[in-house]
Amino acid sequence: MELDRTNKRIAAILERDARISVTEIGKQIGLSRPAVQARIVAMEEAGIIRGYHAVIRKQVGLVRALMFVEISRRPCDKALQWLLSLEGVTSLVSLAGEVDAVLSVTVPSAEDLSVLNDRVGASPFISEARSHVILREYAKA
Repeated sequence: MELDRTNKRIAAILERDARISVTEIGKQIGLSRPAVQARIVAMEEAGIIRGYHAVIRKQVGLVRALMFVEISRRPCDKALQWLLSLEGVTSLVSLAGEVDAVLSVTVPSAEDLSVLNDRVGASPFISEARSHVILREYAKA
C-alpha cells in the first residue's frame, strides 16, 4: 500500500495520540469520519498500523540499563534467544559491527544489575558484556 499525503497525516496523528477519536482526526484533516475510518482500516490491513499501545511511565526505584554484548560464537541465534530469556531483559536489538547486541535491562537494584552482567559475561557464548546505567531518557512527544 502506498501512503499518500492524507494517510501520512493520519498516521502521524495516531502516532502522537492513539486515543484520539476518528471524528477528531477527520476535523483536523478535513475528511468525514467514515473516510478516515476506511483509511485507518486499510492501513491496519496492510500492516502499516500494527497496533496501538500505552506508553507507561518507568517505575521509580528500579535500575534501568543498556548492556552491550559481544558474542563469541556464530551463528548468534542461540545466544540472542538465551539473552532475551534472562530475567530483567526487557528487549534486545541485534547489531552488525563490534557490538553484536544491545539489551535493555530493568532490575530492582544495582546489585541485581551486577549479578546479571556477571552471568552474561560468564556464558561461553559471550566474549564481553558491558552495562551502562540509564540516568534519564528523552523521547519525542
